[in-house]
Amino acid sequence: MSPALAPRPALLSPAILLLFLLFACEPQGMLHPDQVPDRSGAAALSTYFPPPESNGGWRKTTDPSRIRQLGIDRDRLNSLGQYLMSLPYENYSTGVSGYKASNKAAIVVKNGWIVGEYYNQSGADRALYYTASNGKTFAMLLAGHLSQTYPGLGIGPSSKLYDRRWLPEGFPVTDSRKSAITLDQVFRHASGIVPEVHHQIASGAVQTESDWNFAPFTVGKDAQWPQSARLAYDPGQPATYTKGSPYSSVAFNHLSLVFRNVTGKEASVYLDQAILSRIGVGRTAYKLTSGMGDTRFAAAGNALMGARDFMRVGYLMLHEGDWNGRRIFPAAWLRRFTGSTAYTNIRSNRDCRWGAKFPADLYRTTGSGQNWVLVVPSLDLLLTFNGRTPASKRAEIDRVSLERLFAAVTERYVACDGTVVNGG
Repeated sequence: MSPALAPRPALLSPAILLLFLLFACEPQGMLHPDQVPDRSGAAALSTYFPPPESNGGWRKTTDPSRIRQLGIDRDRLNSLGQYLMSLPYENYSTGVSGYKASNKAAIVVKNGWIVGEYYNQSGADRALYYTASNGKTFAMLLAGHLSQTYPGLGIGPSSKLYDRRWLPEGFPVTDSRKSAITLDQVFRHASGIVPEVHHQIASGAVQTESDWNFAPFTVGKDAQWPQSARLAYDPGQPATYTKGSPYSSVAFNHLSLVFRNVTGKEASVYLDQAILSRIGVGRTAYKLTSGMGDTRFAAAGNALMGARDFMRVGYLMLHEGDWNGRRIFPAAWLRRFTGSTAYTNIRSNRDCRWGAKFPADLYRTTGSGQNWVLVVPSLDLLLTFNGRTPASKRAEIDRVSLERLFAAVTERYVACDGTVVNGG
């Protein structure tokens, strides 16, 4: 179990407050990925952990005064919920029963309480949602569990992706430069493995082409689709890629093979046993295509789950891998990502990327269709959004959702630019 965190002080002396503001103004966004920030002085988090939905599920309050005591203005929060539920949707098919593209869900958890829960139509509260590239975040967390569970292998961010111990099907390598790729370069989308924009066959986690085959294509050995054989750029040099974003789903799909090779379990089974079932997640499903063989979880992101269960993953991240005293993955593993601005799939606000007037320790996941969880450790606050919203609305949603969420926060906090909000 992780050490107890220090409680949040009720008052700060002027001298301590000045030191706090000076620290907040430091360029924390420039942390090197190898650095792990110290959270020993961070605010204490709620010690509550929700039982599975089949056994009562999340605790919830709709009482305005109680919500106010928790540091949230209910009416302003409802404005956020109403906005998110009013957004349009795009058609999308997963082939999974219980999924409907028009469903939307948004949930706000403060101090372990659901203080806002919004659905746009009947049945949306019981629906499954396609979490898309959140699968990459799941895979990053699962890699932390792998490192913790198999210490003899020495698996870490600097480990080589192409290692015969966990990726034998990758040998002989189809490009000699692949031998230099590290796991951290995969996590940072800096591996050189075929980016999504490079070719349509690499455009997502799973493909529907009848002659596409998951494992061979992932390691560059699919004769029908040779686009993954050669690297698009040298590992660690994404700035040299001139065709667009280096974001690579194929790179992350390698982890599906790594998980199976190390544990002897198909990646979805390992994900469930190591993380999902241990935090109370109920039904999960996966978008499957004919070329996947016996692989179910494509680590680049093809999983579906309920909105409340998706929040559980965010809550696990908030607690840095601890779930009611059970260590799912090392806290330092997650801090590597949240203490840096180098990771698209766990993107922090340490460089004020999400806004100068929001906390620096805020971070957010990403998934197509606008599926994400936003985590604010200093406020013990989370917001999830699920659905299938057009990509054209992304910038607007980023701006409006953050503005309305923090307009509803009445608790004091220090913004990324060092200003104190709600300080009076």
